[in-house]
Amino acid sequence: MRLFVILCLALAACTTAGGQAPRVAGPNGLPLAVVDARELIVLTAEAPETLISRAEGLGYTLRAVHPLPELDDTLVSLRIPDGRSIPEAIAEIEAAVPGVTAGANHVYRLQATDGGGGRDYAAAMIGWPPDGCRARASVGMIDAAITPGHPALRAGRIVQRAFTDGGTAPATSHGALVADLLIGEDRLRDTTLLSAAVVDPGLDGGGASGVVAILRAVDWLSAEGADVVNISLAGPYNKLLDRALGQAASQGMTFVAAVGNAGPRRPPQYPAAFPFALAVTAVDRDGAIYRNAIRGPHVDIAAPGVDILAAPGGRLTVSSGTSLAAPFVTATVASDPALARLAPARLRAELARRARDLGEAGRDDIFGAGLLRVGAAC
Repeated sequence: MRLFVILCLALAACTTAGGQAPRVAGPNGLPLAVVDARELIVLTAEAPETLISRAEGLGYTLRAVHPLPELDDTLVSLRIPDGRSIPEAIAEIEAAVPGVTAGANHVYRLQATDGGGGRDYAAAMIGWPPDGCRARASVGMIDAAITPGHPALRAGRIVQRAFTDGGTAPATSHGALVADLLIGEDRLRDTTLLSAAVVDPGLDGGGASGVVAILRAVDWLSAEGADVVNISLAGPYNKLLDRALGQAASQGMTFVAAVGNAGPRRPPQYPAAFPFALAVTAVDRDGAIYRNAIRGPHVDIAAPGVDILAAPGGRLTVSSGTSLAAPFVTATVASDPALARLAPARLRAELARRARDLGEAGRDDIFGAGLLRVGAAC
């Protein structure tokens, strides 16, 4: 299995000027945030020249072309002609060029908030050893940038590549926090973290990314040979994410996604709700569900995610969110060669077998199979 992608995401708003993102109507009529209301992004498995030629003949303007060789696709960005909506543009391009997948460049946002009064309970709660575990698989993350001053980056334990036009996030950013939970003191050791920076500091206060950056990041991590990848972004259903991540899954990638922080009454978010993804929710030290966690039949397993103590860049922080639960799952998979070799369905079943039941007896829509437990292999 070449790549595990752990994703934890939630819908956000963004603009290139740092204000509120433009909105377009979603399938249910509710407004969804997009990076640019005049942008259409298209995936094609064929040479892009035919797509570009036909699109230009219909009045579209080429903005960018991004080869995704590991995903066996090319990503093309087009400017939509005036007077046409995104749904109209999707239908027009897919009819003009059979086999392509067109969609909006939806916005995805980081899923953590500052907390207070936390204690370092998480490791003991899931059975993580006090001195950490050796990584048995290559680890990556798709998140905010980690600044050059981060100790692990200076020590050569992080290799980073940016997929945005903006600068890097501050050292106390979400990216630094997730990196600390993955490879910080007493976490995973004997590994180099591959960091794909997709969060643009110029979008939505620095907490958001678009589909284009995420797809390019997945392609890069696949080329770099990442085995376990943690992603802390999420949002609405997107046909291009479905196609590209589905293609990656068919090539041996397993996706694990945080269910998101939009609230218990909100519909499932993606990629957690994709059938090929493992969906992770968050609980506190007492095993109670995180109040903002999304619920539903897609929820697979729970991990600590409330008042989580970490020290990104040497500074202690306490934060909460479903995205903070994902690194514990990532580390558990990466530290256990038996888990790292499993296909998604078997991985889901094995984690469920080890889990400690929470809430109602058996699997439920709040906790999934129950609380994550680290196996003896670590």
